[in-house]
Amino acid sequence: MVDSFRRIDYSLRPAKHAERRMLCDVFRRLSHFQPVETYRYVGFGSVWFSDFVLFHRALGVRDMLSIEQAVQSRPRFEANKPFAIDIDFRSSSLVLPELDYDRRQFIWLDYDDPITLDMVNDVAAIARRASSGTVLVVSVQCVRPPDVSEAERELTSDPNAPSATERFATRMNADHVARVGSDLERDQLSNWAFGELSRSIFYAEVDRILENRRLATPDRAVSYRRICDFEYEDGAKMTTMALIFHNEDDTAKVEACHFDNLEFLDPDGEAVFIPTPKLTPREFRHLESQLPLPAGVQLNIGHIPLGETRRFADLYRYFPNFVAAEALG
Repeated sequence: MVDSFRRIDYSLRPAKHAERRMLCDVFRRLSHFQPVETYRYVGFGSVWFSDFVLFHRALGVRDMLSIEQAVQSRPRFEANKPFAIDIDFRSSSLVLPELDYDRRQFIWLDYDDPITLDMVNDVAAIARRASSGTVLVVSVQCVRPPDVSEAERELTSDPNAPSATERFATRMNADHVARVGSDLERDQLSNWAFGELSRSIFYAEVDRILENRRLATPDRAVSYRRICDFEYEDGAKMTTMALIFHNEDDTAKVEACHFDNLEFLDPDGEAVFIPTPKLTPREFRHLESQLPLPAGVQLNIGHIPLGETRRFADLYRYFPNFVAAEALG
């Protein structure tokens, strides 16, 4: 597998940029548990460390850990890291079980690939020990799993070869946990339907682990509250889920966070689709100059296609500002 930082410049993805800033708003509300700057942030920084820079500057978070398994590129990571960030050059499967879960953290498992059993196991490792007030965010690619290509390739020469759904179910159930049932449909293995399936597998795993935890150690039992889900596409279709762990005593603190009042949330509770508006700098300025819109006022889009402005007024604060150098006549 090619290291993702060699093929993706995360600093140039506007939807990803917007997602980071939305998560920043989510994390900011954790002050009802303790001052946000005293949380620990754990993520996958890559060589850009974009989320680390944002969370340090915007939230004041000082204790940060980046998990990087590209050991061969260690000098480059060390040279590019901003601030005094700790870097652990091991796989997440080794690092996550060793975290100090007695303290509150926000952990972003920002994967580049489709869901795998290793990713599910990472989520399980966190759910087994997360303390009340810890936030878990998981992002995966959802174009389609490799099982689809493998099935298409083999079925051309062997009509009895396992189908894509059979392959995916076998892979996800490899540790004898029935995460995927026999009713899985082929159309669930591509695009946004695959994103929804991936999130459902992660959420179900958290449910399973927390139930086992409640039975084994009732005094350490926690529940979770779904905060939001995201979908976006600026290079590949991606989906993200975000939840907060809490014990019964901290239920009131979760309520006080008012996550449901976040302005970007879908009113129907659906996944938040983050568009990637294809606007010129002048068009961007034209729209932004009218915002925030007074109640009852419509956005004057001028000659801009309606499709490029949909939800712009709801999400404009989260999009990056692009500076254009215009030629002088």
